[in-house]
Amino acid sequence: MMMVVGIAILFTGCSDNNENSGEEAGDKGSEEKSTIKIGLDPYDYATVPAYLSAVILENEGFEVDIKEAEVGILYQALSSQDIDAFIDIWRPNLHSEYIEEYDDSFETAGKLFSDMPLGMGVPTYMEDINSIEDLREHADEFDHTIYSIEPGSGMGKTTEVMVEDYEMDDFEISNSSVAGMMAQMKKLIEKEEPIAFNAWRPHPMFVNYDIKFLEDPRNSWKLDDVEVGVTPQLEEEAPTAYTLFSNMELDLDMVEEWLISLDEGEKPRDLAEAWIEEHQDTVDEWLGK
Repeated sequence: MMMVVGIAILFTGCSDNNENSGEEAGDKGSEEKSTIKIGLDPYDYATVPAYLSAVILENEGFEVDIKEAEVGILYQALSSQDIDAFIDIWRPNLHSEYIEEYDDSFETAGKLFSDMPLGMGVPTYMEDINSIEDLREHADEFDHTIYSIEPGSGMGKTTEVMVEDYEMDDFEISNSSVAGMMAQMKKLIEKEEPIAFNAWRPHPMFVNYDIKFLEDPRNSWKLDDVEVGVTPQLEEEAPTAYTLFSNMELDLDMVEEWLISLDEGEKPRDLAEAWIEEHQDTVDEWLGK
């Protein structure tokens, strides 16, 4: 009971549905549950599948409630069925701690991305730095510092593993929020100074800056797929939603264009509505029509 109460308190609802979405579309079968709750974590790229799913399902006659919370809270919520779907499950590595704890309590409906690019990055003007092994050899240039996101995150933990794998004992990991790390990147790249940082796609860093991934010969950064986790009963209770989550696949370039638009002040719902209008054939395929 304590876990469920905690989840309810920490959730932020983003139920900014169109007022008549559930009344006007009306395409779903009357036997399907009327409201779908989608978990959204704090990472901007996750707004793409969350809001695309929300608008598509609203157009099919559902009410949709987007619940915002940290990753760990959303795994708990999916396990206790306080949400119907979580659209940002990184398997098998980055979220291994959560998957080990909760994997038996939810199902994987579909896969949004395969073999996600992530690891350590540097600016392209650092022509002699092409591998993580090069960081140790040029430690003084980097002031014995690498920049990472939150220490409790999957990438933060993998950065710690990487430091051990590459015997970089004399390096300090400077952890901060994603926004904090990006601010440090911007500051040093504008001066064309050395910096090594967590890098991943999709993210606007690859649009805004000339950067490159470092080779990882010791395989600290293993490739993950990003999946949609759903409750075990969703396929029976809401087959339309289950079919959508099973079939939706996203393109990295499209997602990064979306993220640039968000940075420019666009709203995720507006972006979702515009994309759906232009790609109705793809939406119909996702819905199995």
